[in-house]
Amino acid sequence: QASKSAPRAIEEVAVPGGNLANELIGQPVFAKGSYEAAGQVLVLNRSFADQPGVWVVTPLRLVDGSLIAVLRGWLPEPTAPGAVPPAVAVVVTGVVQPDEGFYAEAKPDPGTLVAISSVELRKIWGPETRPGYLTLATQQPTFTPGPTPVPPTVVTGNVAFPIQNLFYAIQWLIFAAFASFVYGRWLWRDAQEISAKDGDFTITVTPS
Repeated sequence: QASKSAPRAIEEVAVPGGNLANELIGQPVFAKGSYEAAGQVLVLNRSFADQPGVWVVTPLRLVDGSLIAVLRGWLPEPTAPGAVPPAVAVVVTGVVQPDEGFYAEAKPDPGTLVAISSVELRKIWGPETRPGYLTLATQQPTFTPGPTPVPPTVVTGNVAFPIQNLFYAIQWLIFAAFASFVYGRWLWRDAQEISAKDGDFTITVTPS
């Protein structure tokens, strides 16, 4: 539902030092401020169109002095043209995304990250960093050249029915039913054998 709502100011969605509410994931937002290229980080090992590269995450300094991470896009290598944004005021729109929860213990080289994490970004940028990040959709003014835009990491609309997962679920249900049948039959046969042993008796004939 958040993805279908009207765009909101990032200041209304993500509070510095807080956590991003689950119901706000996918919320369209807009933000006004200026990029701080000195704090820019590169997220390693990110591919686009089957090509290896990096994600470019740049802090956007908002009017109130706080920061929001902006995933500006993908580059084939850190030194590719457009990696560093000009120090000018911009208006950006995008989609709010949650922190990536994997490889939290990884310690890459300075200026790089393995996953986008507000906790790690606060260590670099300071406590005024807002939670989550913004996947860039539009920017005014535009910078050419610049990173290639990437789609939001969390799909919020037009999600196809997971037919493959449905078949997996049916497969496991069939397996569970078969296992239950085999186990029940094993118990029944075991009970039959015990019953037969209990019914055995011996007749002894003594000569007269």
